[in-house]
Amino acid sequence: MAIFKLSALDGGVVLIVRARCLTCARQVAIDYAGPEGTRVWASRSNSTVDLIRDPESHGYLSEGKSGLIKRIEHDSTE
Repeated sequence: MAIFKLSALDGGVVLIVRARCLTCARQVAIDYAGPEGTRVWASRSNSTVDLIRDPESHGYLSEGKSGLIKRIEHDSTE
């Protein structure tokens, strides 16, 4: 399965997810949305999705079920 990096355009949060496709990656992000809400991940105008090529070199295993791998929150007050 592919590994994707979803980034909120406001810079507040990044999600690393395992999913079958780009659309599936957005759905995983929606399913695991935090205080930022689901709208960030559902809208292309609020977030980006990038395929992580060679995920093993970044420490992510491509084998396994779809789901959230990592959540990275950035302090928006900086």
